[in-house]
Amino acid sequence: MLTVFQRVGRGHAAKVAAAAGCCSLIALAIVAAPFHQANALSRNKERAQSTRVVTRQPESPLLLLVSIRKQRIRAFDVSGQVNASRISSGMRGFDTPTGVFSILEKKTYHESNIYEGAPMPFMQRLTWSGIALHAGVVPGYRASHGCIRFAGEPAKSLFGITNVGARVIVTQDELDPIAFDHPKLFRPLPAETLAPADLRTSGEPTKVASNDKTAGGGSGIPEYLGVSTALAEAARNPDSFAQPDRPRSRAEAERMAAEKIATLKAALKAAEDAKIEASEAAKRAVAEAEALAPQIANAKKTLDPLRAAVTAADRKLNDAMSAYARFMAGGLPPSPPGKSGTKVVRVTSAADREGMLEDAILDFRIEADAARAELARQEAQFASLQPAASAAEAAREKAIAHVREAVAHLRSVQTELIDAKKQAEKRNKPVSVFISLKTQRIYVRQGFEPLLEAPITVNDPGHRLGTHVFTAMRYDERNKDQFEWRLVSAHLPASTSDDADNGSRKKKKKVADKLLPHSDDTSFDMASDALDAITVPPDILDTLARLARPGASLIISDKELSASENGLGTEFVVLTR
Repeated sequence: MLTVFQRVGRGHAAKVAAAAGCCSLIALAIVAAPFHQANALSRNKERAQSTRVVTRQPESPLLLLVSIRKQRIRAFDVSGQVNASRISSGMRGFDTPTGVFSILEKKTYHESNIYEGAPMPFMQRLTWSGIALHAGVVPGYRASHGCIRFAGEPAKSLFGITNVGARVIVTQDELDPIAFDHPKLFRPLPAETLAPADLRTSGEPTKVASNDKTAGGGSGIPEYLGVSTALAEAARNPDSFAQPDRPRSRAEAERMAAEKIATLKAALKAAEDAKIEASEAAKRAVAEAEALAPQIANAKKTLDPLRAAVTAADRKLNDAMSAYARFMAGGLPPSPPGKSGTKVVRVTSAADREGMLEDAILDFRIEADAARAELARQEAQFASLQPAASAAEAAREKAIAHVREAVAHLRSVQTELIDAKKQAEKRNKPVSVFISLKTQRIYVRQGFEPLLEAPITVNDPGHRLGTHVFTAMRYDERNKDQFEWRLVSAHLPASTSDDADNGSRKKKKKVADKLLPHSDDTSFDMASDALDAITVPPDILDTLARLARPGASLIISDKELSASENGLGTEFVVLTR
Protein backbone atom coordinates (compact mmCIF):
# COMPACT_ATOMS: atom_id res chain seq x y z
CA MET A 1 0.00 0.00 0.00
CA LEU A 2 1.28 3.46 -0.81
CA THR A 3 2.10 5.59 2.18
CA VAL A 4 0.72 9.11 2.57
CA PHE A 5 4.24 10.41 2.00
CA GLN A 6 4.53 8.47 -1.26
CA ARG A 7 1.18 9.68 -2.52
CA VAL A 8 1.81 13.32 -1.61
CA GLY A 9 5.38 13.09 -2.92
CA ARG A 10 4.23 11.85 -6.29
CA GLY A 11 1.70 14.66 -6.62
CA HIS A 12 4.28 17.24 -5.60
CA ALA A 13 6.73 15.91 -8.17
CA ALA A 14 4.06 16.13 -10.86
CA LYS A 15 3.32 19.74 -9.95
CA VAL A 16 7.03 20.65 -10.04
CA ALA A 17 7.40 18.95 -13.41
CA ALA A 18 4.33 20.76 -14.76
CA ALA A 19 5.61 24.09 -13.51
CA ALA A 20 9.02 23.47 -15.05
CA GLY A 21 7.37 22.54 -18.33
CA CYS A 22 5.34 25.75 -18.41
CA CYS A 23 8.38 27.90 -17.67
CA SER A 24 10.39 26.16 -20.33
CA LEU A 25 7.69 26.80 -22.91
CA ILE A 26 7.48 30.51 -22.01
CA ALA A 27 11.24 30.92 -22.19
CA LEU A 28 11.37 29.04 -25.46
CA ALA A 29 8.66 31.27 -26.95
CA ILE A 30 10.62 34.40 -25.98
CA VAL A 31 14.01 33.38 -27.30
CA ALA A 32 12.93 31.33 -30.28
CA ALA A 33 10.38 33.58 -32.01
CA PRO A 34 12.75 34.28 -34.93
CA PHE A 35 13.23 30.61 -35.50
CA HIS A 36 9.60 29.50 -35.91
CA GLN A 37 10.35 27.63 -39.13
CA ALA A 38 13.13 25.68 -37.46
CA ASN A 39 10.79 24.89 -34.58
CA ALA A 40 8.13 23.68 -36.99
CA LEU A 41 10.66 21.32 -38.54
CA SER A 42 11.67 20.21 -35.07
CA ARG A 43 8.07 19.48 -34.13
CA ASN A 44 7.58 17.48 -37.30
CA LYS A 45 10.73 15.54 -36.50
CA GLU A 46 9.53 14.95 -32.95
CA ARG A 47 6.16 13.76 -34.27
CA ALA A 48 7.87 11.37 -36.66
CA GLN A 49 10.06 10.06 -33.86
CA SER A 50 7.00 9.47 -31.68
CA THR A 51 5.85 6.82 -34.15
CA ARG A 52 9.06 4.88 -33.75
CA VAL A 53 8.53 1.81 -31.70
CA VAL A 54 10.59 1.36 -28.56
CA THR A 55 9.59 -2.00 -27.15
CA ARG A 56 10.94 -4.37 -24.54
CA GLN A 57 9.65 -7.78 -23.64
CA PRO A 58 6.98 -7.59 -20.92
CA GLU A 59 7.88 -8.86 -17.45
CA SER A 60 4.24 -9.41 -16.50
CA PRO A 61 0.75 -9.29 -18.00
CA LEU A 62 0.14 -6.08 -19.93
CA LEU A 63 -2.18 -3.15 -19.33
CA LEU A 64 -3.02 -1.19 -22.50
CA LEU A 65 -4.10 2.37 -21.75
CA VAL A 66 -5.63 4.50 -24.50
CA SER A 67 -6.08 8.26 -24.20
CA ILE A 68 -8.62 9.79 -26.56
CA ARG A 69 -7.50 13.32 -25.77
CA LYS A 70 -3.81 12.59 -26.25
CA GLN A 71 -4.46 10.21 -29.18
CA ARG A 72 -1.96 7.79 -27.76
CA ILE A 73 -1.80 4.20 -26.54
CA ARG A 74 0.71 2.96 -24.01
CA ALA A 75 1.40 -0.57 -22.80
CA PHE A 76 2.53 -1.14 -19.21
CA ASP A 77 3.88 -4.13 -17.35
CA VAL A 78 4.75 -4.33 -13.66
CA SER A 79 7.97 -2.35 -14.19
CA GLY A 80 6.45 0.48 -16.23
CA GLN A 81 5.89 1.48 -19.82
CA VAL A 82 6.74 -1.16 -22.42
CA ASN A 83 5.40 0.34 -25.63
CA ALA A 84 3.80 3.58 -26.83
CA SER A 85 2.36 4.81 -30.10
CA ARG A 86 0.25 7.54 -31.62
CA ILE A 87 -3.24 6.47 -32.68
CA SER A 88 -6.28 7.71 -34.51
CA SER A 89 -9.56 7.03 -32.72
CA GLY A 90 -13.16 7.56 -33.82
CA MET A 91 -14.18 10.81 -35.47
CA ARG A 92 -17.16 12.84 -34.31
CA GLY A 93 -20.29 10.79 -34.77
CA PHE A 94 -18.22 7.58 -34.65
CA ASP A 95 -16.60 8.17 -31.26
CA THR A 96 -14.52 5.37 -29.82
CA PRO A 97 -16.31 4.26 -26.64
CA THR A 98 -14.48 4.73 -23.36
CA GLY A 99 -14.44 2.00 -20.77
CA VAL A 100 -12.88 -1.29 -19.82
CA PHE A 101 -12.22 -3.92 -22.49
CA SER A 102 -10.01 -6.91 -23.19
CA ILE A 103 -8.52 -8.38 -26.33
CA LEU A 104 -11.06 -10.95 -27.54
CA GLU A 105 -9.40 -12.08 -30.75
CA LYS A 106 -6.18 -11.52 -32.72
CA LYS A 107 -5.68 -11.84 -36.47
CA THR A 108 -2.62 -10.87 -38.47
CA TYR A 109 -4.96 -9.88 -41.29
CA HIS A 110 -8.68 -9.24 -41.10
CA GLU A 111 -11.27 -7.62 -43.34
CA SER A 112 -14.12 -5.59 -41.92
CA ASN A 113 -17.56 -7.11 -42.30
CA ILE A 114 -19.09 -3.69 -41.60
CA TYR A 115 -17.18 -1.42 -43.98
CA GLU A 116 -17.17 -3.44 -47.21
CA GLY A 117 -14.12 -5.58 -46.55
CA ALA A 118 -11.85 -2.74 -45.43
CA PRO A 119 -8.42 -4.22 -44.55
CA MET A 120 -7.53 -4.37 -40.83
CA PRO A 121 -3.95 -5.68 -40.49
CA PHE A 122 -2.79 -6.78 -37.03
CA MET A 123 -6.37 -6.71 -35.80
CA GLN A 124 -7.00 -7.07 -32.06
CA ARG A 125 -10.73 -7.18 -31.33
CA LEU A 126 -12.15 -5.33 -28.32
CA THR A 127 -15.88 -5.89 -28.88
CA TRP A 128 -17.91 -8.20 -31.08
CA SER A 129 -19.89 -5.15 -32.23
CA GLY A 130 -16.98 -3.78 -34.29
CA ILE A 131 -14.38 -1.99 -32.13
CA ALA A 132 -10.77 -3.14 -32.56
CA LEU A 133 -7.13 -2.12 -32.54
CA HIS A 134 -5.54 -2.41 -35.99
CA ALA A 135 -3.05 -0.91 -38.41
CA GLY A 136 -4.25 1.96 -40.55
CA VAL A 137 -3.85 5.61 -41.46
CA VAL A 138 -2.84 7.84 -38.53
CA PRO A 139 -3.23 11.44 -39.71
CA GLY A 140 -2.65 13.01 -36.29
CA TYR A 141 -6.30 13.48 -35.37
CA ARG A 142 -9.47 11.46 -34.79
CA ALA A 143 -10.38 9.94 -38.14
CA SER A 144 -11.61 6.34 -37.74
CA HIS A 145 -15.14 4.92 -37.56
CA GLY A 146 -14.66 3.90 -33.94
CA CYS A 147 -11.64 1.61 -34.09
CA ILE A 148 -8.22 2.56 -32.72
CA ARG A 149 -5.74 2.76 -35.59
CA PHE A 150 -1.94 2.61 -35.48
CA ALA A 151 0.74 3.08 -38.06
CA GLY A 152 1.91 -0.23 -39.50
CA GLU A 153 5.11 -0.79 -37.54
CA PRO A 154 3.67 0.18 -34.11
CA ALA A 155 0.62 -2.01 -34.76
CA LYS A 156 2.87 -4.96 -35.63
CA SER A 157 5.06 -4.32 -32.60
CA LEU A 158 2.15 -4.21 -30.16
CA PHE A 159 0.54 -7.22 -31.82
CA GLY A 160 3.72 -9.18 -31.10
CA ILE A 161 3.67 -8.67 -27.32
CA THR A 162 -0.04 -8.93 -26.46
CA ASN A 163 -2.10 -11.97 -25.64
CA VAL A 164 -5.79 -12.66 -25.97
CA GLY A 165 -7.39 -11.49 -22.73
CA ALA A 166 -5.03 -8.54 -22.20
CA ARG A 167 -6.75 -5.64 -20.47
CA VAL A 168 -7.45 -2.49 -22.52
CA ILE A 169 -8.74 0.66 -20.80
CA VAL A 170 -9.92 3.60 -22.92
CA THR A 171 -10.22 6.99 -21.20
CA GLN A 172 -10.29 10.62 -22.23
CA ASP A 173 -7.30 11.60 -20.12
CA GLU A 174 -3.92 9.90 -20.16
CA LEU A 175 -3.48 7.70 -17.10
CA ASP A 176 -0.68 5.76 -15.46
CA PRO A 177 -1.20 2.55 -13.47
CA ILE A 178 -0.86 3.12 -9.71
CA ALA A 179 0.79 0.66 -7.33
CA PHE A 180 -2.03 -0.30 -4.97
CA ASP A 181 -2.89 -2.69 -2.17
CA HIS A 182 -5.94 -3.23 0.00
CA PRO A 183 -7.01 -5.96 2.46
CA LYS A 184 -10.02 -6.87 0.31
CA LEU A 185 -8.06 -7.50 -2.86
CA PHE A 186 -7.97 -11.25 -3.28
CA ARG A 187 -4.72 -13.04 -2.69
CA PRO A 188 -3.46 -16.30 -4.12
CA LEU A 189 -3.14 -19.56 -2.27
CA PRO A 190 0.14 -19.75 -0.33
CA ALA A 191 3.12 -20.69 -2.47
CA GLU A 192 3.86 -23.75 -0.32
CA THR A 193 1.72 -25.92 1.93
CA LEU A 194 2.38 -25.12 5.56
CA ALA A 195 3.48 -27.92 7.84
CA PRO A 196 1.24 -28.56 10.89
CA ALA A 197 3.82 -26.90 13.13
CA ASP A 198 3.71 -23.78 10.97
CA LEU A 199 -0.07 -23.68 11.14
CA ARG A 200 -0.15 -23.47 14.94
CA THR A 201 -0.93 -20.02 16.26
CA SER A 202 0.56 -18.26 19.25
CA GLY A 203 -2.67 -18.57 21.19
CA GLU A 204 -4.31 -15.49 19.76
CA PRO A 205 -7.56 -16.05 17.84
CA THR A 206 -7.16 -16.36 14.10
CA LYS A 207 -8.31 -13.16 12.44
CA VAL A 208 -7.71 -13.93 8.79
CA ALA A 209 -10.63 -15.11 6.68
CA SER A 210 -13.09 -14.91 9.55
CA ASN A 211 -16.27 -12.93 9.93
CA ASP A 212 -15.60 -12.05 13.55
CA LYS A 213 -16.48 -8.61 14.81
CA THR A 214 -13.67 -6.17 14.25
CA ALA A 215 -12.30 -3.86 16.84
CA GLY A 216 -14.35 -1.01 15.45
CA GLY A 217 -17.53 -3.07 15.50
CA GLY A 218 -19.48 -4.41 12.56
CA SER A 219 -18.99 -7.56 10.60
CA GLY A 220 -16.05 -7.62 8.22
CA ILE A 221 -15.32 -9.42 4.98
CA PRO A 222 -12.73 -12.22 5.17
CA GLU A 223 -9.54 -10.25 4.94
CA TYR A 224 -7.43 -12.66 2.91
CA LEU A 225 -9.08 -14.61 0.16
CA GLY A 226 -6.41 -17.28 0.22
CA VAL A 227 -7.34 -18.41 3.75
CA SER A 228 -10.87 -19.63 4.38
CA THR A 229 -12.63 -20.17 7.69
CA ALA A 230 -12.02 -23.90 7.27
CA LEU A 231 -8.29 -23.30 6.82
CA ALA A 232 -8.22 -21.05 9.87
CA GLU A 233 -9.82 -23.90 11.81
CA ALA A 234 -7.23 -26.26 10.35
CA ALA A 235 -4.54 -23.96 11.73
CA ARG A 236 -5.85 -24.74 15.20
CA ASN A 237 -6.58 -28.39 14.43
CA PRO A 238 -4.72 -29.61 11.32
CA ASP A 239 -6.17 -33.13 11.62
CA SER A 240 -9.67 -31.76 11.01
CA PHE A 241 -8.75 -30.44 7.55
CA ALA A 242 -9.55 -33.38 5.27
CA GLN A 243 -10.37 -32.18 1.79
CA PRO A 244 -7.93 -33.99 -0.49
CA ASP A 245 -9.52 -32.53 -3.64
CA ARG A 246 -8.97 -28.93 -2.54
CA PRO A 247 -5.37 -27.73 -2.64
CA ARG A 248 -4.04 -25.65 0.23
CA SER A 249 -1.21 -24.08 -1.74
CA ARG A 250 -0.15 -23.34 -5.28
CA ALA A 251 2.53 -26.02 -5.07
CA GLU A 252 -0.05 -28.55 -3.92
CA ALA A 253 -2.45 -27.48 -6.69
CA GLU A 254 0.27 -27.97 -9.32
CA ARG A 255 1.21 -31.32 -7.82
CA MET A 256 -2.41 -32.50 -7.76
CA ALA A 257 -2.94 -31.40 -11.37
CA ALA A 258 0.29 -33.08 -12.49
CA GLU A 259 -0.59 -36.27 -10.60
CA LYS A 260 -4.07 -36.32 -12.12
CA ILE A 261 -2.69 -36.01 -15.64
CA ALA A 262 0.01 -38.63 -14.94
CA THR A 263 -2.62 -41.00 -13.53
CA LEU A 264 -4.85 -40.49 -16.54
CA LYS A 265 -1.94 -41.03 -18.92
CA ALA A 266 -1.17 -44.33 -17.17
CA ALA A 267 -4.86 -45.25 -17.34
CA LEU A 268 -4.87 -44.36 -21.03
CA LYS A 269 -1.88 -46.64 -21.66
CA ALA A 270 -3.59 -49.47 -19.75
CA ALA A 271 -6.83 -48.88 -21.67
CA GLU A 272 -4.97 -48.95 -24.99
CA ASP A 273 -3.25 -52.22 -24.00
CA ALA A 274 -6.58 -53.70 -22.88
CA LYS A 275 -8.18 -52.70 -26.17
CA ILE A 276 -5.34 -54.31 -28.14
CA GLU A 277 -5.57 -57.51 -26.04
CA ALA A 278 -9.36 -57.64 -26.45
CA SER A 279 -9.01 -57.14 -30.19
CA GLU A 280 -6.49 -59.98 -30.48
CA ALA A 281 -8.72 -62.29 -28.43
CA ALA A 282 -11.68 -61.38 -30.61
CA LYS A 283 -9.68 -62.15 -33.75
CA ARG A 284 -8.81 -65.62 -32.38
CA ALA A 285 -12.44 -66.29 -31.38
CA VAL A 286 -13.74 -65.19 -34.75
CA ALA A 287 -11.15 -67.40 -36.52
CA GLU A 288 -12.17 -70.44 -34.46
CA ALA A 289 -15.84 -69.84 -35.14
CA GLU A 290 -15.17 -69.37 -38.84
CA ALA A 291 -13.08 -72.57 -38.98
CA LEU A 292 -16.06 -74.64 -37.73
CA ALA A 293 -18.50 -73.01 -40.12
CA PRO A 294 -17.55 -75.13 -43.20
CA GLN A 295 -17.84 -78.36 -41.19
CA ILE A 296 -21.29 -77.36 -39.97
CA ALA A 297 -22.33 -76.40 -43.49
CA ASN A 298 -21.06 -79.69 -44.96
CA ALA A 299 -22.80 -81.69 -42.25
CA LYS A 300 -26.06 -79.88 -42.99
CA LYS A 301 -25.66 -80.60 -46.69
CA THR A 302 -25.10 -84.34 -45.95
CA LEU A 303 -28.17 -84.64 -43.74
CA ASP A 304 -30.63 -83.28 -46.27
CA PRO A 305 -30.27 -86.10 -48.89
CA LEU A 306 -30.20 -88.73 -46.12
CA ARG A 307 -33.48 -87.41 -44.77
CA ALA A 308 -34.87 -87.55 -48.32
CA ALA A 309 -33.66 -91.16 -48.70
CA VAL A 310 -35.32 -92.19 -45.43
CA THR A 311 -38.53 -90.50 -46.57
CA ALA A 312 -38.42 -92.33 -49.92
CA ALA A 313 -37.68 -95.71 -48.30
CA ASP A 314 -40.53 -95.24 -45.85
CA ARG A 315 -42.86 -94.40 -48.70
CA LYS A 316 -41.87 -97.57 -50.62
CA LEU A 317 -42.31 -99.63 -47.46
CA ASN A 318 -45.72 -98.17 -46.85
CA ASP A 319 -46.75 -98.81 -50.45
CA ALA A 320 -45.61 -102.42 -50.20
CA MET A 321 -47.47 -102.93 -46.95
CA SER A 322 -50.59 -101.35 -48.43
CA ALA A 323 -50.40 -103.66 -51.47
CA TYR A 324 -49.99 -106.69 -49.23
CA ALA A 325 -52.94 -105.61 -47.12
CA ARG A 326 -55.20 -105.19 -50.17
CA PHE A 327 -54.11 -108.55 -51.55
CA MET A 328 -54.88 -110.34 -48.34
CA ALA A 329 -58.21 -108.57 -47.96
CA GLY A 330 -59.55 -109.03 -51.49
CA GLY A 331 -57.92 -112.14 -52.88
CA LEU A 332 -56.50 -110.24 -55.79
CA PRO A 333 -55.42 -112.29 -58.83
CA PRO A 334 -51.78 -112.86 -59.51
CA SER A 335 -50.02 -109.95 -61.07
CA PRO A 336 -48.66 -110.07 -64.63
CA PRO A 337 -45.05 -111.09 -65.12
CA GLY A 338 -42.52 -108.65 -63.64
CA LYS A 339 -38.84 -108.23 -63.13
CA SER A 340 -36.92 -109.19 -60.05
CA GLY A 341 -33.29 -108.23 -60.52
CA THR A 342 -32.24 -109.55 -63.89
CA LYS A 343 -34.67 -112.44 -63.89
CA VAL A 344 -38.20 -112.34 -65.25
CA VAL A 345 -40.60 -113.47 -62.52
CA ARG A 346 -43.96 -114.80 -63.47
CA VAL A 347 -46.55 -115.18 -60.77
CA THR A 348 -48.55 -118.25 -61.32
CA SER A 349 -50.56 -118.45 -58.14
CA ALA A 350 -51.92 -116.50 -55.20
CA ALA A 351 -49.30 -118.04 -52.98
CA ASP A 352 -46.53 -116.79 -55.20
CA ARG A 353 -48.16 -113.35 -55.18
CA GLU A 354 -48.30 -113.28 -51.42
CA GLY A 355 -44.67 -114.36 -51.15
CA MET A 356 -43.58 -111.73 -53.55
CA LEU A 357 -45.42 -109.00 -51.57
CA GLU A 358 -43.89 -110.20 -48.34
CA ASP A 359 -40.41 -110.14 -49.92
CA ALA A 360 -41.03 -106.56 -51.11
CA ILE A 361 -42.02 -105.51 -47.62
CA LEU A 362 -38.89 -107.09 -46.24
CA ASP A 363 -36.65 -105.51 -48.88
CA PHE A 364 -38.13 -102.04 -48.38
CA ARG A 365 -37.88 -102.36 -44.59
CA ILE A 366 -34.20 -103.24 -44.87
CA GLU A 367 -33.69 -100.29 -47.21
CA ALA A 368 -35.54 -97.91 -44.87
CA ASP A 369 -33.64 -99.17 -41.84
CA ALA A 370 -30.33 -98.72 -43.63
CA ALA A 371 -31.27 -95.15 -44.68
CA ARG A 372 -32.39 -94.35 -41.16
CA ALA A 373 -29.21 -95.79 -39.67
CA GLU A 374 -27.05 -93.67 -42.00
CA LEU A 375 -29.12 -90.62 -41.13
CA ALA A 376 -28.71 -91.32 -37.42
CA ARG A 377 -24.94 -91.71 -37.87
CA GLN A 378 -24.65 -88.44 -39.74
CA GLU A 379 -26.94 -86.64 -37.25
CA ALA A 380 -24.77 -87.92 -34.40
CA GLN A 381 -21.69 -86.56 -36.17
CA PHE A 382 -23.46 -83.22 -36.75
CA ALA A 383 -24.57 -83.15 -33.13
CA SER A 384 -20.96 -83.62 -32.04
CA LEU A 385 -20.05 -80.45 -33.94
CA GLN A 386 -22.87 -78.36 -32.45
CA PRO A 387 -21.44 -77.80 -28.92
CA ALA A 388 -18.08 -76.74 -30.36
CA ALA A 389 -19.82 -74.44 -32.83
CA SER A 390 -22.07 -72.98 -30.13
CA ALA A 391 -19.10 -72.48 -27.81
CA ALA A 392 -17.09 -70.84 -30.60
CA GLU A 393 -19.99 -68.52 -31.44
CA ALA A 394 -20.49 -67.61 -27.79
CA ALA A 395 -16.76 -66.96 -27.42
CA ARG A 396 -16.85 -64.79 -30.55
CA GLU A 397 -19.77 -62.69 -29.26
CA LYS A 398 -18.15 -62.34 -25.82
CA ALA A 399 -14.82 -61.31 -27.33
CA ILE A 400 -16.53 -58.71 -29.52
CA ALA A 401 -18.41 -57.38 -26.46
CA HIS A 402 -15.06 -57.08 -24.62
CA VAL A 403 -13.69 -55.09 -27.55
CA ARG A 404 -16.68 -52.74 -27.38
CA GLU A 405 -16.18 -52.29 -23.63
CA ALA A 406 -12.45 -51.71 -24.06
CA VAL A 407 -13.07 -49.11 -26.76
CA ALA A 408 -15.70 -47.35 -24.61
CA HIS A 409 -13.32 -47.30 -21.62
CA LEU A 410 -10.49 -46.03 -23.80
CA ARG A 411 -12.66 -43.20 -25.10
CA SER A 412 -13.77 -42.35 -21.56
CA VAL A 413 -10.17 -42.12 -20.36
CA GLN A 414 -9.22 -40.10 -23.44
CA THR A 415 -12.05 -37.66 -22.68
CA GLU A 416 -10.98 -37.37 -19.04
CA LEU A 417 -7.38 -36.70 -20.06
CA ILE A 418 -8.44 -34.09 -22.61
CA ASP A 419 -10.61 -32.42 -19.96
CA ALA A 420 -7.78 -32.52 -17.43
CA LYS A 421 -5.40 -30.92 -19.93
CA LYS A 422 -8.00 -28.29 -20.75
CA GLN A 423 -8.41 -27.57 -17.05
CA ALA A 424 -4.64 -27.30 -16.66
CA GLU A 425 -4.52 -24.91 -19.60
CA LYS A 426 -7.48 -23.00 -18.21
CA ARG A 427 -5.74 -22.62 -14.84
CA ASN A 428 -3.06 -20.60 -16.62
CA LYS A 429 -5.67 -18.18 -17.93
CA PRO A 430 -6.32 -15.22 -15.66
CA VAL A 431 -9.58 -15.01 -13.80
CA SER A 432 -11.57 -11.82 -14.15
CA VAL A 433 -14.06 -10.54 -11.58
CA PHE A 434 -16.65 -7.83 -12.10
CA ILE A 435 -18.63 -6.32 -9.25
CA SER A 436 -21.56 -4.07 -10.07
CA LEU A 437 -22.34 -1.73 -7.20
CA LYS A 438 -25.57 -0.87 -8.98
CA THR A 439 -26.96 -4.41 -9.18
CA GLN A 440 -25.01 -5.66 -6.13
CA ARG A 441 -23.81 -8.74 -7.97
CA ILE A 442 -20.46 -10.39 -8.60
CA TYR A 443 -19.54 -12.06 -11.89
CA VAL A 444 -16.53 -14.35 -12.36
CA ARG A 445 -15.14 -15.47 -15.71
CA GLN A 446 -12.00 -17.32 -16.74
CA GLY A 447 -10.81 -17.62 -20.33
CA PHE A 448 -14.03 -15.87 -21.44
CA GLU A 449 -16.10 -18.64 -19.83
CA PRO A 450 -18.60 -17.73 -17.09
CA LEU A 451 -17.80 -19.48 -13.80
CA LEU A 452 -20.31 -17.99 -11.40
CA GLU A 453 -22.66 -15.11 -10.70
CA ALA A 454 -24.03 -14.30 -7.26
CA PRO A 455 -25.41 -11.49 -5.11
CA ILE A 456 -23.13 -9.58 -2.73
CA THR A 457 -23.65 -7.00 -0.03
CA VAL A 458 -22.88 -3.37 -0.89
CA ASN A 459 -22.83 -0.73 1.82
CA ASP A 460 -24.06 2.61 0.53
CA PRO A 461 -21.13 5.06 0.60
CA GLY A 462 -23.40 8.04 0.03
CA HIS A 463 -21.92 8.90 -3.35
CA ARG A 464 -21.01 7.25 -6.62
CA LEU A 465 -17.64 5.54 -6.72
CA GLY A 466 -16.82 5.27 -10.44
CA THR A 467 -15.16 2.38 -12.28
CA HIS A 468 -11.85 0.98 -11.03
CA VAL A 469 -9.70 -1.78 -12.48
CA PHE A 470 -7.31 -3.70 -10.21
CA THR A 471 -4.81 -6.01 -11.94
CA ALA A 472 -2.56 -8.58 -10.25
CA MET A 473 0.66 -8.08 -12.22
CA ARG A 474 2.81 -10.77 -10.57
CA TYR A 475 3.54 -12.45 -7.26
CA ASP A 476 5.15 -10.03 -4.85
CA GLU A 477 8.92 -10.51 -4.95
CA ARG A 478 9.19 -10.02 -1.19
CA ASN A 479 6.14 -12.09 -0.28
CA LYS A 480 5.21 -14.79 -2.79
CA ASP A 481 1.88 -15.25 -1.03
CA GLN A 482 0.68 -11.85 -2.24
CA PHE A 483 0.23 -10.04 -5.55
CA GLU A 484 1.65 -6.81 -6.82
CA TRP A 485 -1.47 -4.87 -7.85
CA ARG A 486 -1.91 -1.95 -10.21
CA LEU A 487 -4.91 0.36 -10.17
CA VAL A 488 -6.37 2.24 -13.11
CA SER A 489 -9.50 4.32 -12.44
CA ALA A 490 -11.35 4.22 -15.73
CA HIS A 491 -14.07 6.58 -14.52
CA LEU A 492 -14.23 9.07 -11.65
CA PRO A 493 -17.67 10.66 -11.28
CA ALA A 494 -18.24 13.69 -9.11
CA SER A 495 -20.05 13.15 -5.82
CA THR A 496 -23.81 13.07 -6.36
CA SER A 497 -24.97 12.80 -2.76
CA ASP A 498 -26.87 16.08 -3.19
CA ASP A 499 -28.70 14.93 -6.34
CA ALA A 500 -31.91 14.63 -4.37
CA ASP A 501 -31.77 18.34 -3.57
CA ASN A 502 -31.64 19.37 -7.22
CA GLY A 503 -35.00 20.52 -8.37
CA SER A 504 -34.84 19.66 -12.03
CA ARG A 505 -33.92 16.58 -13.99
CA LYS A 506 -31.63 18.72 -16.13
CA LYS A 507 -29.59 19.78 -13.09
CA LYS A 508 -29.35 16.20 -11.91
CA LYS A 509 -28.03 15.10 -15.31
CA LYS A 510 -25.52 17.92 -15.32
CA VAL A 511 -24.21 16.90 -11.91
CA ALA A 512 -24.18 13.23 -12.89
CA ASP A 513 -22.15 13.94 -16.03
CA LYS A 514 -19.57 16.01 -14.20
CA LEU A 515 -16.31 14.11 -13.72
CA LEU A 516 -13.66 14.45 -11.08
CA PRO A 517 -10.21 15.28 -12.44
CA HIS A 518 -7.91 12.29 -12.50
CA SER A 519 -5.16 12.18 -9.91
CA ASP A 520 -3.40 9.40 -8.05
CA ASP A 521 -4.80 10.55 -4.72
CA THR A 522 -8.38 10.74 -6.01
CA SER A 523 -8.13 7.34 -7.71
CA PHE A 524 -6.59 5.84 -4.59
CA ASP A 525 -9.31 7.18 -2.30
CA MET A 526 -12.25 6.34 -4.57
CA ALA A 527 -10.93 2.83 -5.25
CA SER A 528 -10.44 2.25 -1.53
CA ASP A 529 -14.00 3.42 -0.85
CA ALA A 530 -15.29 1.02 -3.51
CA LEU A 531 -13.48 -1.92 -1.91
CA ASP A 532 -14.61 -0.92 1.56
CA ALA A 533 -18.23 -0.89 0.36
CA ILE A 534 -18.40 -4.57 -0.69
CA THR A 535 -18.87 -7.81 1.21
CA VAL A 536 -18.41 -11.01 -0.80
CA PRO A 537 -19.60 -14.45 0.42
CA PRO A 538 -16.73 -16.55 1.88
CA ASP A 539 -17.26 -19.49 -0.49
CA ILE A 540 -16.72 -17.20 -3.48
CA LEU A 541 -13.61 -15.81 -1.83
CA ASP A 542 -12.26 -19.34 -1.42
CA THR A 543 -12.95 -20.03 -5.10
CA LEU A 544 -11.13 -16.85 -6.13
CA ALA A 545 -8.14 -17.78 -3.99
CA ARG A 546 -7.81 -21.09 -5.82
CA LEU A 547 -8.17 -19.43 -9.23
CA ALA A 548 -5.94 -16.42 -8.62
CA ARG A 549 -2.90 -16.14 -10.90
CA PRO A 550 -0.88 -13.19 -12.20
CA GLY A 551 -3.07 -11.36 -14.68
CA ALA A 552 -6.16 -11.78 -12.51
CA SER A 553 -8.25 -8.64 -12.34
CA LEU A 554 -11.07 -7.10 -10.36
CA ILE A 555 -13.37 -4.45 -11.83
CA ILE A 556 -15.64 -2.53 -9.46
CA SER A 557 -18.10 -0.14 -11.04
CA ASP A 558 -21.24 1.89 -10.48
CA LYS A 559 -22.24 0.57 -13.89
CA GLU A 560 -23.93 -2.68 -14.79
CA LEU A 561 -22.89 -5.02 -17.57
CA SER A 562 -24.27 -4.19 -20.98
CA ALA A 563 -26.28 -7.15 -22.24
CA SER A 564 -25.36 -6.34 -25.85
CA GLU A 565 -21.59 -6.50 -25.28
CA ASN A 566 -21.15 -9.18 -22.62
CA GLY A 567 -22.41 -12.36 -24.20
CA LEU A 568 -20.49 -15.58 -24.79
CA GLY A 569 -16.91 -15.20 -25.95
CA THR A 570 -16.21 -12.05 -23.97
CA GLU A 571 -14.61 -11.28 -20.66
CA PHE A 572 -16.18 -8.02 -19.42
CA VAL A 573 -16.98 -4.88 -21.39
CA VAL A 574 -17.78 -1.94 -19.12
CA LEU A 575 -18.72 1.20 -21.00
CA THR A 576 -18.10 4.43 -19.08
CA ARG A 577 -19.60 6.74 -21.70
